[in-house]
Amino acid sequence: MASLIAFLKKKGLFCINLFNYKKLAELDTMPSKVTRIYFLSGFLWIFITDNFTINFVENDITSISYFQSFKGWIYVAVTSWLLFFVLSKAVAAITDKENKMMMSYEELEISEKTLEKNMAEIERLAYYDSLTGLPNRELIFRKINKLIENPEDIEFSLLFIDLDNFKTVNDILGHEYGDQMLGNIGEKMKECIEKDDVIARLGGDEFLILKTSTTDKESLEMTAQKVLDIFSSDWSIEEKDFYITSSIGIVRYPEDGMDTHTLYKNADMAMYRVKENGKNGFGFYDISINKKIEEKLKMETSIRKAIKNEELQVYYQPQVDIKTMKIIGVEALVRWNHPTEGIIEPSKFIPFAEENGLIFDIDRIVMKTACKQMKEWQKKYKPIILSLNLTCIDIQKKDFVDNFKVMLNETGLEAEYLDLEITEDMVMKNFEHSIDVLNNLRDLGVRISLDDFGTGYSSLNYLKRLPIDSIKIDKSFVAEITEESKEEAIAQTIIALAHKMNLFVVAEGIETKKQLEFLEEQECDIAQGYYFNRPLPASEVEKILLM
Repeated sequence: MASLIAFLKKKGLFCINLFNYKKLAELDTMPSKVTRIYFLSGFLWIFITDNFTINFVENDITSISYFQSFKGWIYVAVTSWLLFFVLSKAVAAITDKENKMMMSYEELEISEKTLEKNMAEIERLAYYDSLTGLPNRELIFRKINKLIENPEDIEFSLLFIDLDNFKTVNDILGHEYGDQMLGNIGEKMKECIEKDDVIARLGGDEFLILKTSTTDKESLEMTAQKVLDIFSSDWSIEEKDFYITSSIGIVRYPEDGMDTHTLYKNADMAMYRVKENGKNGFGFYDISINKKIEEKLKMETSIRKAIKNEELQVYYQPQVDIKTMKIIGVEALVRWNHPTEGIIEPSKFIPFAEENGLIFDIDRIVMKTACKQMKEWQKKYKPIILSLNLTCIDIQKKDFVDNFKVMLNETGLEAEYLDLEITEDMVMKNFEHSIDVLNNLRDLGVRISLDDFGTGYSSLNYLKRLPIDSIKIDKSFVAEITEESKEEAIAQTIIALAHKMNLFVVAEGIETKKQLEFLEEQECDIAQGYYFNRPLPASEVEKILLM
């Protein structure tokens, strides 16, 4: 018997091995396993009990009948236990699988919710601006394309908004506070639109309003005015007050363009025309502006190429001591040596550079080049003063003084040989900040001159607070000097006032001997103009310095 059980175990037919269901799929083999067990156990039971009856049970009907009944009950009990064992194993396997499936379902639910959350976050990042929470360029352009693809006749309008001079905020306070202001502006702009309208931040300081409700000119003007009114009061950041304005270009579909690209381009051109006309306003697209805007964009591209290809050159205009008629300094002025058009005067390209921020790159080129040249001249000639023009961007940048120190160290030029020229307008944009910057520059040893005096605020209150060493009389006064003219009286007064304040006076734009004689009579200190020399390249200046 033991050898038979061992044989069954070896063949994998013993019940302990047969009903070890680790996987639900194994339940498929249950019927064959139960059949084999039932057959083998029945066969063995009958075989063993019949032999037992023959050998040990008395040969009478009563004993055999009792034994057969007992044998039957034993078989029923064993079979019942076997069925219970098989079914309990099956139920346990099914229950275990159900529990695992339930856990998997719960995990799937959690994964699905996480996926939905992640998809929502991806959509937010893809279609919404992280700074303002407004729709971004991608989303609003999709909405515009969808409107255009609509088979029904539909009309809509776009208002392209660009903040005026916003770069100044970033230059003064840094991008962190600039971003804060953009977020506040975005919130305010939401109040300017109707329920069905969409406002998006395109990037930088540009916004776009999609009005699906109307193309009526009067209604669009009202919306544009609401946007302008946002900037009617100052914005306060870091205890500093800033006045920001905006320029708005308006286009209507389908008359101003049949596709998104054309509409956007035309709205952009309409906005630029507003900027050219003084900013802080709105205007509708007109086909006549295309040529002018295209020329402007072409000029911007050309300036960028000029900077990259080193086409900008520094010219120097001598400054003369009126008493001795000797050259005591030069003013560095930029010229554009265009590969096909030759020398281009700064009046032709500087306004474009100031508008698009390229003036900062130009200033760095001029300053560094001129300082290096002045250092070279000091090795050959008697030291003279180098005058450099600052821009509003220069003086308003937080790190300008530090960068200026670096430039002096790189070129080796001593600060005492530098005269930095500023204008009243650039100082007045942020007076207190400008005073701090100018004081820091003077602490380095440089001189400060107030350029174009008489054309700006010309406030004596501000003049006495400015840390300056000299003033330059604007050439418009010098050009109109005649006997008993208003310009003559103004020039005379400026010179007297400056001397009372212990300031030197420089007169620029001198073209005639008569103008020079008048300035000499008024004891003007320094003269500059075509009467002496035009702005010259460095090689030509050296010839004059030898004299």
